[in-house]
Amino acid sequence: MNRPFKSLLALLTAAVLPVFTPAAGAADKYVGRCDVEFAGDSTLDAFAGDITNVPLTVICTSNRADGALLNTRIEIGARQLTTHNTRRDANMYKMFQSDQFPTLFVDVTNASLAAAQLVPGQQAEPGTLPLRVTICGVTNEVRAVTLNPQPVTNGWGFELETELSLKDFKLKPPTLLFGAITVHDIVKVKARVRVQKENS
Repeated sequence: MNRPFKSLLALLTAAVLPVFTPAAGAADKYVGRCDVEFAGDSTLDAFAGDITNVPLTVICTSNRADGALLNTRIEIGARQLTTHNTRRDANMYKMFQSDQFPTLFVDVTNASLAAAQLVPGQQAEPGTLPLRVTICGVTNEVRAVTLNPQPVTNGWGFELETELSLKDFKLKPPTLLFGAITVHDIVKVKARVRVQKENS
C-alpha cells in the first residue's frame, strides 16, 4: 500500500470513528416515588412523622472516566410533613418558617451508582449517597447510606438513611415550660425509594 493511500485511509478513519463511538454523557431517565419517615427526641418524649408518595425523577448519566452517575432533585413541601399531631405540626411549620420557605430540597449531583450499591445480593456493606439538603435557605452536604436493595425490573428499590442536625440548618425548635422541654438536635431520616426506567 503506497504512502499517500495510507495517509488518506488514516484521515478517513479519524473522521469516521467518532460517529460510531458511544457518546459520553448519554442519559437514562428513571421515575418513581419515595416515602420519607423522620424521628427525633425531646426532654419529654420521642416524636415521629412522615411524608408519603413523593414524586421522584432520577437521571443516570455515564462517561468513561467516572462510570454511571446519579442526579435528582426532590422537592418536599414543608406543610406536607406531618407528625399526625396538630399542635406539634404547627410548631414544626413555625420552625421551618413555612410561609417564607415553603419547600425543602434534596439534591443528588453526579453521585456514583457503583458507590450506592443498589444491586440486590451485592451489598456486602451499606452503600453511600451524598446529598445536598436545603432547609430555610441553608444548604448542607449530608452523607446518607443505602440499604436493603430490592429487585425492580429496569430500576432500583432501596432504603436510604441519614441524620440531620437542626443546628446545622440554623433551625430553632420550639420549647415548652420556659425551656425545660426542648427538642434534641439530631433528627433521623429514612426513605424508601422505588424508581423504574421511563417507558420500560
